[in-house]
Amino acid sequence: MGGPPEFGGFSNVDASGAPEGYAGYLDAVRDVGAVAEWKERSFALLEPRPGAVLLDVGCGTGDDVRALAPRVAPGGRVIGIDASAAMIEEAHRRGAAEGVELRVGDATRLDLSDDAVDGARSERTLQHLDRPEAAVTEMVRVVRPGGWVVLAEPDWATLVVDPCDPALGRELARSASERVRSGTVGRRLRGMLVAAGLADVGVAARVLLVSDVVRARLLFDLDGALERAVAAGRVARGDADSWRSDVDRAAEEGRHLAAMTAFMAWGRVPLRPRPRRSGTLAARQHLTDQGW
Repeated sequence: MGGPPEFGGFSNVDASGAPEGYAGYLDAVRDVGAVAEWKERSFALLEPRPGAVLLDVGCGTGDDVRALAPRVAPGGRVIGIDASAAMIEEAHRRGAAEGVELRVGDATRLDLSDDAVDGARSERTLQHLDRPEAAVTEMVRVVRPGGWVVLAEPDWATLVVDPCDPALGRELARSASERVRSGTVGRRLRGMLVAAGLADVGVAARVLLVSDVVRARLLFDLDGALERAVAAGRVARGDADSWRSDVDRAAEEGRHLAAMTAFMAWGRVPLRPRPRRSGTLAARQHLTDQGW
């Protein structure tokens, strides 16, 4: 693909007029090795097993749904829900898979009954919602007692770039955060699961490091964030142009770096009475202690 799409358009891809650009961006992110590892950890936290029914909220092109389907076979099912009809159409175009169900739906008003699924995940979706807490509440509602809810989101306000003047860097991170509806939701994931009444809540964080300037500009849309800051009058045009020159020079010399922190949180829908801590739960705590 070319440059990144306007990130705010993820909140309503169907109104963007260019859904293929958003699908292409999702593919570009998925190809990053660190992102693939992060996804695998979220899959494992759901504890998929034969016959289970899992939910992926904000499934986009459906690749994660298809990846999960073999892990609940035989007899299981993975439901993918996305607000975009174009994304669901693209998910169907990419091919059917046994045990996969794809639907257009609202994350804050899931068309599922209470206790309908054995586990639910959402990745890089809550950032595009005005009320991410409502989506979390719905996920908790539809997961059966004992099942896991897994959330993964970036925190755009943690974006850093080198080289960058500190003042300009702060405005760059601010603009990156403001271009989506809930740009700092990543740091809030654990708190939202606790507030929703989940048990055995854990949280992990990792930093996505990108030294290739072309990939950094694509994944983080550095130029788009900078232009937003210029348009808001928070960064002077001359300073923006100077920064671009500095970044290009750093890239030529092999010393450019961009980074952002992502968070993952998980929690179990409580049983009555709550079970004793198991070996699996101890392993999850180990992951937390290790920064995962």
